[in-house]
Amino acid sequence: MSSASRFVLIIIAAFAATPAFAGAGSPAPGKPAPSPVSGFTFSNASSASSSGLVTLPPRPEAVAPAGKPVAGRPASAKALTLEDCIAVALRKHPRIKGARQDVVAGRFRTLGAASVYFPIIDFGLNANGLASFFPIGGHNTTFSYDDITWGFNGSWTLFDFGRTYYSVRSYAELDKALYKTLSSVQQNVVYDVRDAYYSLLRAQTLVKVAGDTLAQANEHLREAKGFYDTGVKPRYDVTQAEVGVNNAKVQVIQAYDAVTQARINLNTTMTVDPMTRTIVVDRPELEPLDKTLEQYLALAIENRPDIKALESQRKAYGLAVKGALAGFMPVISASGAYDWNRLVYPDQPGVFGTSNYAVGITVPLFQGFRTVAEVGQARAAALSAKYRVEDSKLGVENDVASAYLAAQDASARIAALKVSVRKAKENLDIAQGRYEAGVGNIIDVTDAQVQLTQARTDEAQAYYDYHLAYSRLLRSTGAGVMKEQ
Repeated sequence: MSSASRFVLIIIAAFAATPAFAGAGSPAPGKPAPSPVSGFTFSNASSASSSGLVTLPPRPEAVAPAGKPVAGRPASAKALTLEDCIAVALRKHPRIKGARQDVVAGRFRTLGAASVYFPIIDFGLNANGLASFFPIGGHNTTFSYDDITWGFNGSWTLFDFGRTYYSVRSYAELDKALYKTLSSVQQNVVYDVRDAYYSLLRAQTLVKVAGDTLAQANEHLREAKGFYDTGVKPRYDVTQAEVGVNNAKVQVIQAYDAVTQARINLNTTMTVDPMTRTIVVDRPELEPLDKTLEQYLALAIENRPDIKALESQRKAYGLAVKGALAGFMPVISASGAYDWNRLVYPDQPGVFGTSNYAVGITVPLFQGFRTVAEVGQARAAALSAKYRVEDSKLGVENDVASAYLAAQDASARIAALKVSVRKAKENLDIAQGRYEAGVGNIIDVTDAQVQLTQARTDEAQAYYDYHLAYSRLLRSTGAGVMKEQ
């Protein structure tokens, strides 16, 4: 074949591979159906039968514009921002509700400990009767009376040398610990939502990448079929392109499955129906690392509510030691009563009152080592709380450093992968041009497409790795929650 004839055949094959020549740009039944994911299309059944392109079922939608209803969904299906998702979780999450009830229970426990400061007043009522028969002079003599007693009794601990005082203060510190635990639970819920939100965005971005790859694979298949039909390229190029299309189809299916799983994870984190088709708004901006690692470490030690909760527990157990030591001291108390008594004798009813009061002191001489055991237990608990605080601080420092370095790593990868994506696109354009000119082969095009797909996937992964690492950094420092609430 002469060079001129070969050139003509190449031109004819190129035109045959274009969408206009293939009829893909017309609104006819063979037109590729738009994908729910913006930026690429899927072919419907009629186009698949005529062109050999892969058909995929409709899949869930991806990122929606902020505040706008999703096409094909009810108008109430509003796209949720990160703040919306956090607000839903904070309002409905059972862990938060449970932690709030723990706080309420702690307050009543403190009130119960402080009840020793107040007197105890009781009211009593007793009734009894007596009937006796005495044989006197051959006759039975009856003797009977009714006795009804009612009145008030009271007691009051006047002074116990600090036993009640330290007990109340200890429970008050435990109340603070419960309140800080509530804050920690709220923070964990917030950051769980952040992680699930960005994981869903990452999965949706990878759907876009997989869809673009499928669209390009379909285009390569069209070109290969066009070249083969004109006799310019061998059948191998068509089968190679078909393999690429099917591989791209598998990637799209896996990407959509990842979106479904990520959406279920976000829904369960927000405590809504897992099957709800939640639509989220993209957050393209990257939050900056505006502090040094040392500043983030200091911020974590200062802000982390779980550390503050452990500190409050340590103080509570220290006060409990003092309260237990007060068990060796005497207790001064007072008691009193006033009763009314109604005695009813035969034909002699009457009511009279009695009163009594007493002030006493109780000195604990020996209680079977109970007080010694209470002191030892309280001291061990205080030391255990101290070591838990130290261990928690070490863990926090490790978490902060790990999240900070992960964010730096992701930031550096984003910058490098932007260049990789640009070069991979150039490489694909070159390989495609060489193939269309007849000087390249389908393997070069396939390899270039794989490289571009991998580069775009890595870029998306790095982008959301940064978001997730920054979220971990906020979680580990205990910062940013009130702003987002």
